[in-house]
Amino acid sequence: MSADQPRSFFGLALPRSRALLGAITLILICTYLISGVRYALYTPATSNNYLWAVYHVHSTMSDGLDSPTEIARQALKARVALVILTDHGNPNPAASAFQMRDHKVTIIGGSEVKLPEGRLTFFGASQVPRFALASFPPKAIDQARLWGAFPIVSYTEDPLYGWRYWESDLDPGGIEVSNLFSCVRALSVFRKLLLALYYPFSQYYFLKSVAFPAQSFARWDDILERRKTWGLVAADAHGGFHLNKWFSARVPSYHATFSLAGLGIDRKYASQPEVAIRNGDFFNCIRGAGEPLVFEYFATNGALKFTSGSTAPEGSALHARVQTAGQAVQLVLIKDGAIERKLDADHLDIPIVAAGVYRLEVYLPHHPLLPVSVPWIVSNPIFIGTAPYDLHPRSGELAGHRASRPASVGLGSAGVTAIR
Repeated sequence: MSADQPRSFFGLALPRSRALLGAITLILICTYLISGVRYALYTPATSNNYLWAVYHVHSTMSDGLDSPTEIARQALKARVALVILTDHGNPNPAASAFQMRDHKVTIIGGSEVKLPEGRLTFFGASQVPRFALASFPPKAIDQARLWGAFPIVSYTEDPLYGWRYWESDLDPGGIEVSNLFSCVRALSVFRKLLLALYYPFSQYYFLKSVAFPAQSFARWDDILERRKTWGLVAADAHGGFHLNKWFSARVPSYHATFSLAGLGIDRKYASQPEVAIRNGDFFNCIRGAGEPLVFEYFATNGALKFTSGSTAPEGSALHARVQTAGQAVQLVLIKDGAIERKLDADHLDIPIVAAGVYRLEVYLPHHPLLPVSVPWIVSNPIFIGTAPYDLHPRSGELAGHRASRPASVGLGSAGVTAIR
């Protein structure tokens, strides 16, 4: 039989090559639909035991698609209690000191500033900034603090906006250890195509694209050797994207992005959730992979309890406990940037710990969407001992821009902490 001899395909006489191509196409379409339905059936576990916050959000005060009022409505739908705006500007006067509480959602204003060395965000200014931030990062950070704001180094390892200033005088209040938009930019063309194909079935397909760059962890751990700095997962939410001057696509919506990742806060901060962020008393969670029923990470010394962001005396005990809705977990304790303990258990109890900086990463080894190498929860650190862990050790005076920079500080003991 010749290659072009007609074959029957769904009752139609087609050449053999076209029939084969049709069969392959049908198989691919069926496979796509079946897997898409499987993703559509996925629903993450939820918990009402914590307040949820999202950081790095853009509104109509810059290039976001919706007003703060609409953002608050979508935040409420996503069970988010605190939204931290970071609208573009140098700084953005309207957004920098903006505050609103609507539908039980608190919105704190802030700015995202483009510096020669990268992007710096800040939020919670107590006064409207009246001048542009300096181009020198340490001076810009000091200026933000003069306004009562909390400064954060953004896009630490972004393919397009990556931060470049890592000298020893860098003193941010926080550092982005993951940025959801950066995760998309870092994908290969094929992975971006898969995301476009499967996202219509479920927003949670994005979990396959979430990443915490190992270098971001290393940068954070390096700073922690010198001063207190909090790690944050950034939503980088715009409510969609602009197609042109008149049209926009509302994908992903604020609600969808808010449902993927956030900052977990104890309910004792219900009246002032921003205080938890400033204190470092919160944890980062990939909420789309499920919310913990219980997440505890603290140190004790006698009757005293020290939560994340705190400094405890040397010789204190360290504790962690995680409770999920049927998910197995792996705990990885990081001390001074290196893995101290790794165990397949839902609790950790160390009666006496040496001086150092301790933070916790929690993994879900059997999750259907979140990669096994990506942490589900990243705590903020607990500081043990008398090392110079001052929250803001720099002088209140604005440091002048030096003619020459100091030599770059190496990563020291900071290393790759992600499980491979």
